[in-house]
This record gives sequence, structure tokens and C-alpha cells, in this order.
Amino acid sequence: MKNKKLYQIINYSLPVVTVVMIVIVYAIISKVVGVELISPSVGSTLKEFFAMFGKGEFYKAVGGTLWRAFIAYVLSFVLAFALAALTKLWKPLRRAFSPIVALIRVLPTMSLILLALIWFNSFQSTVLVAFCIVFPMLYTGFCDAIESVDKDLIEMSRVYAVDKRRLVTKLYIPQALPSVFTSIKSSIGLNLKLIISAEVLAQTADSMGLYMQLAKINLDTAVLLAWTIVAILLGGLFEGIVTLIQKKAVKWL
Repeated sequence: MKNKKLYQIINYSLPVVTVVMIVIVYAIISKVVGVELISPSVGSTLKEFFAMFGKGEFYKAVGGTLWRAFIAYVLSFVLAFALAALTKLWKPLRRAFSPIVALIRVLPTMSLILLALIWFNSFQSTVLVAFCIVFPMLYTGFCDAIESVDKDLIEMSRVYAVDKRRLVTKLYIPQALPSVFTSIKSSIGLNLKLIISAEVLAQTADSMGLYMQLAKINLDTAVLLAWTIVAILLGGLFEGIVTLIQKKAVKWL
């Protein structure tokens, strides 16, 4: 019992220790460099970070970025799930979709961003960029998750004439769900990063990317780092929520 508690304490404290070590290393580097423009101190960065919460523009920017990230991810998720399910029902569809998915996957991100900026407005282009990167990841992950279901159990279910609803809820979902959550966790943070990257180039109004770009233009490195911390915290929050939902889903199943 004591060993279990000790393990839990170490397990939860290690990430905190890692973060503290990163901050200490950065503080040392900042002290050695000694130039706020290049490497602002931890104190000045945190000062800018907390100052953001008192500004209305901060909440508009974060809200705008999260809204675009939400739309891009929902579109990617729904289409990837629907196509993965269709390819399971009719296998030739997967071969038909494979060239399109492969093309989207290998398309250079920077080229995609620049083309999107030419063809669409700043809102549409940011959503499109995130969609084109995240959709292939989710689609491939969902297809692999469905294919990972034990084929012997599927065959046994057919032999015993198990109805399709029970087959889906009692076999496909429990076996495919862990792989599905793995795909979601690996893509949800990336989705946010892509949105912010596209916002920087598109200079999208009311966005985190715009304020990062303005901080860079004004050579305000402390503000840029503060926005970076916000992005990291949001990405970590999303992954934490997905992990929590996964734990609840596993217990429910």
C-alpha cells in the first residue's frame, strides 16, 4: 500500500519537477545572455503573462483562436469518422480515397497556407490549413482502429448471429476506442498549433497568431513568450480533457 502511494506521488510530481527544471535552465540562459530583447527574464515573461488576463483583447484573441480550432477539428473528426466507417462497410472505398488522403498528407504545410491565403479569407484559410493536416491523421487512425478489432471475434459473432447493434456496442467500440483516443490525443494539440501558425501568416483579426506576430514586429520577446505559454497551456488542457474522457469511457465500457 505504501509503495503504491509512493509510486503515485512520484508519478504526479515528475512532470512538475520537469517543468521546474526547464524554467531553471531558461532562467540560467537568460541570465548568461543578459539581453531582454533576445532572452527576457522569467520575471518579465510572467509579468506579461499575468498582465494579459486584465485585457479584453486577450479574451477575444483566445476565443477567436479556439473557435477556429473547434470548427477545424469538428470538421476533421466528423468527416474522418464517416469515411472510416464507410470504408469498413465497402472496402474498395479505402483504395479510392487513399490517393486523396496521401496527397493531402504530403502537401507542404507552408505551401498549403500560402495557397489558402490566396484563395480564401483569413478565417476560412486557417480552418482549411488545420483541416488538411488533421483530417488525414484522424482518418488513418480511425481506419486502423476499426481494422484492429479481433477478426476471430467478428467471425464468431457472425456464426452466432449477433445483431449488428450489439456487435458495434459490445465488440467494435470497446476494442477500437483505445486507438481512437490515441489518434485524438496526438492530433488535438497539433490542430491548435496549426491554427495559430496560419493566423500568424494570415494576420487573422482577434487571434492569438495576430498578437504573436505583433509582438515579433515590435521586438517584444517577453510578450511573445507569454503568448507561447498560453498556447502550451491550452494544448495541455485539451489533451488532459481527452485523457479524462478516455478514463471515464473505459470505466463505462
